[in-house]
Amino acid sequence: MDLESRLRLERDIPPVEEFLSSTGGAVHRRDQDPDGLYWVVLQPRNRERSPFTARVCWTVYPSRPPSLLFAPAIGQPTNVRSAWPDAPGYRAQQNDVCKPFTAEGQALHKAEWATGPHAWRGTGNPFLYVIETVQSDIDRVDGKRSA
Repeated sequence: MDLESRLRLERDIPPVEEFLSSTGGAVHRRDQDPDGLYWVVLQPRNRERSPFTARVCWTVYPSRPPSLLFAPAIGQPTNVRSAWPDAPGYRAQQNDVCKPFTAEGQALHKAEWATGPHAWRGTGNPFLYVIETVQSDIDRVDGKRSA
């Protein structure tokens, strides 16, 4: 990750931390992880459900969407189906999130999502946008997990 991306990402993290704090979640950055990789704990609104751990990896910020995967805990593998939300587009079996705000979704639908309403927009605070969207998707399915 280039210096400019790192600086922009650092600028946008405090509002992400504030949002997550208000929902019972948190953002984590480990020293051993590459620049741009964050682990985000998302607590469903239904507090009886356990939190999700998202692996969010930015390559060029804010110009490209992040890779978004889920793991049982920080630093763990992303291929554990029960770590994934049971929400539309969150495909545990394929180990990807097929949504316009992810690198995986944009790569899969490159032709259709390159322009128009599904095109990536790197304006505002894209990190916060991604996290708010994921939180909303998790809450929409009441925090249920993929089987």
